[in-house]
Amino acid sequence: MMRLVAENALCGIATADNNPEVAALFAAQAQALDAAYCRLTAKTFKQQLSAWISETQPDVVFVMTFPWRIPASVYSLPRLGFLNFHYGLLPQMRGADPIFEAIRQQHTVAGTTVHVIDEGLDTGPIVAREEIPVNAEMTYGMLSAQCAYLGEKMCLAMVTDLKAGKPLATVAQDESQAKYWPKVGAEVLAIRWDDMDSTTIKALVKSCNPIAKGVPITINNWKIGLCEVMEVNLDGNTANIKPGTIIVNDVPNGLIVYCKDGKGLRLEVVYTEEGYFPGYKLSFFGINAGMILTS
Repeated sequence: MMRLVAENALCGIATADNNPEVAALFAAQAQALDAAYCRLTAKTFKQQLSAWISETQPDVVFVMTFPWRIPASVYSLPRLGFLNFHYGLLPQMRGADPIFEAIRQQHTVAGTTVHVIDEGLDTGPIVAREEIPVNAEMTYGMLSAQCAYLGEKMCLAMVTDLKAGKPLATVAQDESQAKYWPKVGAEVLAIRWDDMDSTTIKALVKSCNPIAKGVPITINNWKIGLCEVMEVNLDGNTANIKPGTIIVNDVPNGLIVYCKDGKGLRLEVVYTEEGYFPGYKLSFFGINAGMILTS
């Protein structure tokens, strides 16, 4: 946003009221910048947006992480429409949370796409699209920050072109490559120890950090969350060990769980109602080798 201010390109700010802390932050910034601010509600946001656009008269509205569908009666008001910054590579990664899916599915490439908002879900013509590499250690928060940085760079480039009188070129999405990923349900977050290998479980855990209090598991009838894990190679005969079994829990080694592919997962960070801490500290609660984790 401050880059838009530096370019004298910001005429107003509107935020949804579904996150009070974010709304309060942007309201304060708008006041400091003397920019027209509107706090939108789910019931009245269409009318509010129309009034806000009438007041600010923008050429284009940039949209980032907006929770509600914007109707044609609103997105057609600005001369250049509404442009959505989608933190995923379109058309393959349509949906509510492409960052989660990119990490969970162990993609090696992710990125940010800017597209025109139309009547569909993430279906509008593409204005800009940039990729970034993803490695196995990236968490949801890390990739989100990288996509946001890309979005800032792309936004500035578009503003520069518009101020120079250059039109924004668009490319229609290839529907043959399109895939829509729905909002994640509880079944996706379940660790199936008998079916999932260590790499798959690790990817799921990283895809939830920090948007949830870890991937939920149960041990000794106690619900906890896995927030960070690390794969480790194991020595010795593991043929008769059931996946999900804690094979060691001490300070030198940490808490290591056996996985179906013969590797171990060390629980680096877990969440409980008592706090966040390394997995080996679960021993203070009676969690020891031989116990079995379930989803």
